[in-house]
Amino acid sequence: MMPEHRIATIDIGTNTALLFVAGWEDGRLKDLHGASGFVRLGEGVDASGCVGQAALERLESVLTHHMKEMAPWHVETVIVTGTSASRDAANADDIRSVVRRITGSDLTILSGEQEAAATFEGAMAGLEDFDPAWQGLSEGTPVTVIDVGGGSTEFVQGGKGAGRPSFAQSLNMGSVRMTERHFRTQPSSRTEQAAASEDIAGMMDRGLVEAGRTPVCVGASGTAVILSLVHHGADSMRDMAHGSHLAREDVRAWRHRLLAMTSEEVLSLIPRHGKGREDVFPMGVLILDEAMEWLGADTLFVSPYGVRQGVAIQHFRKSG
Repeated sequence: MMPEHRIATIDIGTNTALLFVAGWEDGRLKDLHGASGFVRLGEGVDASGCVGQAALERLESVLTHHMKEMAPWHVETVIVTGTSASRDAANADDIRSVVRRITGSDLTILSGEQEAAATFEGAMAGLEDFDPAWQGLSEGTPVTVIDVGGGSTEFVQGGKGAGRPSFAQSLNMGSVRMTERHFRTQPSSRTEQAAASEDIAGMMDRGLVEAGRTPVCVGASGTAVILSLVHHGADSMRDMAHGSHLAREDVRAWRHRLLAMTSEEVLSLIPRHGKGREDVFPMGVLILDEAMEWLGADTLFVSPYGVRQGVAIQHFRKSG
């Protein structure tokens, strides 16, 4: 029997760098190991256009930790991708240099469309055996995958069970970017919140002209996952045997509750998963709520998978 081919994907986002170690069995991912690290790579990028030295040092530290994490798994291939902050940074070569030196791999900066496609593939795969209510939806049900990142939010539409999305768009309205742009205090003022909502709605009006309205959304990545954990009182996605979906009114209620909290109060809700997110998590939920309103969605399913799993799936399928 041939030894299992194992890969690691590292998704360097605007706020976090996420590690995923995987194998491939019977045409499906084998989830072997995962880890996350706070980098806040997008700190100040919206205003300055460059990633700062402190952020590059945080990235170096997290990547060093990830390399140690993957060592026991005998990984053969390491794929490192960058998203919004890497796309926007005028000094992206500095990011590439850190990645190459620590991981030995080249950084692949995904376009917004590539990020959206990987998000769709990963998120849909993550729900197949995860949520009983999702399994009850008929094949072909129109869905929108929403990935609220630190620098951008991806909107990807397709049908349940579809191999490829029918619409994909990346909008520059992530939780870090919009917090820096609109919020001066925490909790933020109602005036600041109203301005953020207006800005977000305007970007969706302009950027999602060709998108359809869908009653079902799938939340991928940190914002949606952490919101689901908080709402269900769970420590990990694996603890939610009955699924992780939320009703629209649940998302709206958490939006108002989180926006009224200090950073310390937010962190107390999410002590394990929220360190480094406590200042931007309320904005992430605001974006998620505004997106569901724009789409006319009444249900949010939450997938444990996202970009890095989608990249892994694409690699295994391409390599045969």
